[in-house]
Amino acid sequence: MIVVAVAVCAGVAGVLGRPVWAAAVGAGLVLSTWLLDTLAWRQADARRGLALDLALGGLIVRLAVSLGALVAIGLFARPAFATAALSFVAAFTAYLPLRTVALIRLGTHREVHT
Repeated sequence: MIVVAVAVCAGVAGVLGRPVWAAAVGAGLVLSTWLLDTLAWRQADARRGLALDLALGGLIVRLAVSLGALVAIGLFARPAFATAALSFVAAFTAYLPLRTVALIRLGTHREVHT
């Protein structure tokens, strides 16, 4: 799904005459968000006592990585910033509901550990 979002964002940017690389990087940041999210939840699952701490820490790290990359694009390639930011928002908007549905489905099939 994320790969499709990257391709769509890059295609739309190309058609509109915007920097394709910025659209791909912006939408690709959702991939880093997903990877860090998965890592945080696996660590939280392994360490039940620290689950909330790991989930919140993972949220902060994901936010810092995404914002840091967008700020770097803004500093070094100002004309491409809007394209990257809009692509990130578009891809993240598509990712979030799908991730929520996936977590709900996963939660209904998992064993409860006591």
